[in-house]
Amino acid sequence: MRVLHIEKMPFANSGVTSHLRALTALQRQRGHEVFLFGCAKEPDASLPQFHDFTRSRCPAAVPRMIHNTEAANKLQTFLRRQPVDVAHVHNLYHHITPSILPVLARHRVGVVMTVHDYRLACPAKHFLDRRGVCTRCLPHRYFYAAGPCCMGLAGAAPAAESLYHRFGRSYFRWVDFFLCPTEFMLSVLRTTGAPEGKCVVLPNVVEPVSMPVQANRSDRGLLFVGRLTAEKGPELMLDLAARLPEAQVTIVGDGPLLGQLRAGAALGGLGNVNFTGPVSHDDLGAYLASATAVVIASRCFENSPQILLEAMAAGRCVIAPDHGPMRQWVRNRQTGRLYAPGNADSLAAVAREVLANPAQRGAMEQAGAERVAAAHDGQAIAARLDELYKEANRRCALRW
Repeated sequence: MRVLHIEKMPFANSGVTSHLRALTALQRQRGHEVFLFGCAKEPDASLPQFHDFTRSRCPAAVPRMIHNTEAANKLQTFLRRQPVDVAHVHNLYHHITPSILPVLARHRVGVVMTVHDYRLACPAKHFLDRRGVCTRCLPHRYFYAAGPCCMGLAGAAPAAESLYHRFGRSYFRWVDFFLCPTEFMLSVLRTTGAPEGKCVVLPNVVEPVSMPVQANRSDRGLLFVGRLTAEKGPELMLDLAARLPEAQVTIVGDGPLLGQLRAGAALGGLGNVNFTGPVSHDDLGAYLASATAVVIASRCFENSPQILLEAMAAGRCVIAPDHGPMRQWVRNRQTGRLYAPGNADSLAAVAREVLANPAQRGAMEQAGAERVAAAHDGQAIAARLDELYKEANRRCALRW
């Protein structure tokens, strides 16, 4: 089978691209021909150029956010040169946009879409505003995104985009299957009016992390890995370091908050905090190997965080916020530890207990690794995808 994966930022170092690398490697092993289409950082004759709309409030950008003619035309050229059997879409939204979906349909290509975040239900995509978790946009009251508690004026364009695609059924009409990594995501999609027969729960593939054969594991190392943005809650790690001076906190990642976090650590005299900056996936294993536990500090509802799955698969204890999606993997005191979301005192109490109890930690690590291995078996996921690809093609054929 000839499979085309479409992702808005294939060049990014993210959980989505980690999943994509692991999935495409499996599919090639199974004999599929795999192709990739996405935005390019620099001008490219065959790919649409990436535009960062988060840095601009220009009203003239709104039509481009709704319909990317360049992406549609370049995909048309791509398919004429390289016909495919099925398209597996990841993040489109206001970069590539659903403009490509009718192009795929005209070429008789079935479409499945992995729903990596909540963008189909929330213009801000995180169910998070300035006050905390927010689901006011459900089922389709997207105007709240332009309110003062959310994105303000910057939210007007994403809200307009969401309303346009909602009433035009841009996604629900052309996508044959929506692949939800969690039951929680499935419930969110159903709330938005997604056709029930198109929604399927299918876990993401976990990219293996190469762990050093010989590594000195710390008995007080707490590791955070992720993009340093407000929804990921990295500032909570500074609060944790202040409350647990005996712990060594390592923050791996890059993002707009890096400078602010460095300044906060210096101002607070937090000598037990280490910032590594961005780290490649190949180098991540060294940090996991030396960590006592991995902390998920997110203030938002995570969907299927790759670092959580990678850490559990690598046999590392995880400490995660007690949000609904997290409970799919983290059962408190069994496969990991949960704490009150956004609460530094709760996080510190849980982390202190994890550091002090190696026997309990070891039991949770083993159970967590077994849980991820059972739920995220790569071959089983790839085989199920093959079935969905064939059914997507059958449904696409029936439309014509």
